Amino acid sequence: MEQTSITKKMYLTLGCSLLGAVLALAFPGEMTYATFAAPVNALGQALRELSLSGTGGNAAAWVITLVVSLLPLIPFLLLRRKRKAAEDWVLVLLIPQLFALIYYAVNPTLIDSMAAPFLPVGQLGVILATAVTWLVLAFLRALAEAPGERLAAAVGVLLTGCAFLLAFGAGFSQAVAWRSAADSVRSGNTGDVTFTLIMLAVLGVLRAAPYLLGAAALLWGGRLVEAVGREPFSRDTVQLCDRTALACRMAAEAAVILALTVNLLQLMAFSLLVKVDFQVELNLLPLALAGAMFLLSRWMRQGLALREDNDSII
Repeated sequence: MEQTSITKKMYLTLGCSLLGAVLALAFPGEMTYATFAAPVNALGQALRELSLSGTGGNAAAWVITLVVSLLPLIPFLLLRRKRKAAEDWVLVLLIPQLFALIYYAVNPTLIDSMAAPFLPVGQLGVILATAVTWLVLAFLRALAEAPGERLAAAVGVLLTGCAFLLAFGAGFSQAVAWRSAADSVRSGNTGDVTFTLIMLAVLGVLRAAPYLLGAAALLWGGRLVEAVGREPFSRDTVQLCDRTALACRMAAEAAVILALTVNLLQLMAFSLLVKVDFQVELNLLPLALAGAMFLLSRWMRQGLALREDNDSII
């Protein structure tokens, strides 16, 4: 059952990486402030037209503005009904931020600054940062208050989520880098650049692979954390820790070899390429996890030995 679960997570991790690459290639090449501000400006334009349509339209525009601004009160009132934690009040900060976002989108002429077109993007960034701050603080409090097995399960979920995010970011960033490099090659060369474009794609896949290995190491770590939460000093858990440490070590070794392979491939095909990019890279995530797993394995074996000694005495 555990092997099937980790295999499914591996496929999901690969899917996240492919999704990131597809989204990166699907988006327009030039992402400007206007691209991100367009939805806010469209909302402001619609509310402004509604407000100017008459007294009823003006009242409806205000109602919509207030309803959207007060949406953070829903989680604020639903969560921790008996007592409010300090981080819950961060949600209240979203109310004036959302109101200001909509109000200035409806009335952009009130902004007396040459940087007025960039304000919606800045406001969206602050709103996102506020929401992320609340989520992180709430999650940390939940971890601190959780019992042992529940805590292990939560950390396992956290590691799995980090693995998916790492894989998505690797696919997205490498696809963006490939598109940028491909555009540069096409604009700067009039000859056949097909081989260079194919080589750039291969190198992008190889450069994404170490991050995928790091994501796999996080998945293995998450499985181990869940097992430790259930039974920290059982023989099965110790063996799982040994296998996880070995897998992390192999991932670290593969990441280093892949980084070297990227440079060697470019060197061997140097005369055929119109663009090269030599890099010295070291993905520390699998390496750090391997060291932590080996150390944890030693501690768990010592704990298992003490437990067996105590059982034999009893």
